[in-house]
Amino acid sequence: PSRWAESEMEHLGIPAESMTANATIDPDPGRYNIMQTEERKHFFKTPTVRNVALTAPYMHNGVYATLEEVVDFYNRGGGWGIGIEEEYQTLPPDPLGLTNREQEALIAFMHTLTDSRFQ
Repeated sequence: PSRWAESEMEHLGIPAESMTANATIDPDPGRYNIMQTEERKHFFKTPTVRNVALTAPYMHNGVYATLEEVVDFYNRGGGWGIGIEEEYQTLPPDPLGLTNREQEALIAFMHTLTDSRFQ
């Protein structure tokens, strides 16, 4: 079974602020500073989902305070879904279309990934 411990580099279109109206990309260039290629601008290491319920705030800039906000961001289609159109985003631009109940179930599942030794 998965240990939920994998990590990757992604460009998710993270906004500078949590408001979705007139959203703008966070100015932090991410891996661009290391790789010096436009294709890696705004790429960040994505952490594992293990213990995610204990690691707020979320995203590299702490823009989201709750898992509900994070799931909403993904459900809208990431940055594309809130109007941030970046060429190299790694998330598909399509909304997930999760119902409120499905979002709640996803968040409940993420809570089950908490190691009791860290609570």
